[in-house]
Amino acid sequence: MDKFSRACALFSMSINPRKTVVLAQGCAEIPTILLEGAPLDSVDKFCYLGSTVSSNISPDAEIDVRIGKAATMFGKLSARVWQNKHLTRKTKMVVYQTCILSIVLYGAETWTSYAKHERRLNAFHMRCIRNILGISWKDRVTNERVLEIAQLPSLFALLKQRRLRWLGHVHRMQPSRLPRRVLLGAIADAKRSVGRPMLRHKDCAKRDMHAFNIPVHQWEKLAEDRDKVAQTGVRR
Repeated sequence: MDKFSRACALFSMSINPRKTVVLAQGCAEIPTILLEGAPLDSVDKFCYLGSTVSSNISPDAEIDVRIGKAATMFGKLSARVWQNKHLTRKTKMVVYQTCILSIVLYGAETWTSYAKHERRLNAFHMRCIRNILGISWKDRVTNERVLEIAQLPSLFALLKQRRLRWLGHVHRMQPSRLPRRVLLGAIADAKRSVGRPMLRHKDCAKRDMHAFNIPVHQWEKLAEDRDKVAQTGVRR
């Protein structure tokens, strides 16, 4: 860090130790990193470029933040949009997709999500739609029917679509590009711990491919046809 600090000083920049923290991933002991002789604070999570990064590589904290921010925005638009009788249902759904879903799914392309995370996100998604449409659970209307009325897909489908689109986008990059090397590369001689291994992004991608009936061993060839990928629909 001292070398980096001196390099910043050459360009009239400085590192603020109060805003600089250490987050360790995959370490048995938290390393001690010094900046000008003073140790930097160690944290379990922090916000970077709008996304919450955690030391345990779990999206739990990020999903908590996404749902919290989306719920706050949903409440602010309640009187002006959702309960506004002068707006059509179609207009409300466009506003919902623009202002709420964009917050919930920010950065979702890179999430390694388990089924529990997707169920939680979809539950929030359905609560919002039912609130907009004025459909209570007492009305005994299924989620499938609610989505059909709203003309929106489930969050399961949206999440899978975003992840696969990002995968295809990265695959079409030049082999020298860093995102492609990181996402499609592998660590040499890497070993996974004993027991049930943690879910990887590639595992989520394979699961998404099965859901959309995409051959796992042919996805690279299919991703190269950008026009065909753009025409892929979203299932409910």
